[in-house]
Amino acid sequence: MFRSWSLAATALAFVVSLAPSAQAQFPRGMRFPASLQNIFMLRNEAVRKELGVNDEQQALLDDLASRLQQDAFEIISGLQDLTPKEQKEMMGEVMKMVADKGTEAQNQLDDILDDTQTKRLKELSLQARRAMALEDDDVVAALKITDQQKEKLADVREEGSEAMQQAFQKLRGGGGDQGAIRKTMMELRNKLSDKALAILTPDQRQQFEKMQGAKFDFPPGRGFPF
Repeated sequence: MFRSWSLAATALAFVVSLAPSAQAQFPRGMRFPASLQNIFMLRNEAVRKELGVNDEQQALLDDLASRLQQDAFEIISGLQDLTPKEQKEMMGEVMKMVADKGTEAQNQLDDILDDTQTKRLKELSLQARRAMALEDDDVVAALKITDQQKEKLADVREEGSEAMQQAFQKLRGGGGDQGAIRKTMMELRNKLSDKALAILTPDQRQQFEKMQGAKFDFPPGRGFPF
């Protein structure tokens, strides 16, 4: 159990600390909970201001983010004991744990934020995650994404997975110019997002834009936009 939780913690840590690259780390068909990425986004002052987060809410959000980060890093040391084969064998169990953690985090977010804030956070999440949001069940349903489109979107994700993994490993290991690595990863992500969005029909793209609400200028710096 310790080993499986080590993997789950690692996956969770990806989003809490380096959300942009997390999506590329998992096999085809596995999805990373938007709620965990939204918690990362809510750590930014500009986003909190946009949502009108008050001091009490901010304290609760800080506590939630800290607990998620602590859960991850307290057991992440066990990852070094796993072989690549063991990691692959346990990935299904790991992603179920991550999905459960995402549901738990979403329930806590719903308790902290009011309805207006929740709606705006959803809009900002769609803007920030771009093509990644096309995996959300509610987005798939709203846009009526077909099975054929889902396959094409999965192909696009796989296409950039290896390059993003390599860049992430260099960043995580401290090798090379981290600023340059982040820039490379962001450029690759944007390229893949553009390619994925091109799979949508004009009507789907128009509806997706509408779902994102008023345009928000994400602050420059690490992790923005996702």
